[in-house]
Amino acid sequence: MDNNKERFIQFIERDKFDKNQKHYNILYPNTYSGYSLLELCCYHGSVDCFKLLRTKFNSDITQTYLRFSFLGRNQEIMSECLKYQTTNKECMKYAIISHNIDFVTFLMNEYKN
Repeated sequence: MDNNKERFIQFIERDKFDKNQKHYNILYPNTYSGYSLLELCCYHGSVDCFKLLRTKFNSDITQTYLRFSFLGRNQEIMSECLKYQTTNKECMKYAIISHNIDFVTFLMNEYKN
């Protein structure tokens, strides 16, 4: 998923667009239930598409969005998710998987339990 806002607008403005559609791919973790477009935006760090979907459909932020934001490595998406969700051990796991020491350090310093 690239972060091409103009093409994404065309995609979501189609008559038969389903905001609840799920995408399946064996390359994603635990893909048996599929992932929403917002989840994939977080996973890929597509901040413009993420903002567009949030604004257009007034979507709630889920724990999955937060976890995937660490994999997507986009601090803007991560910050937005942190406004609505709290971190947990799974977030640390995803931060470690992302190989980003700054995210791991951030979690260690900000969210000590």
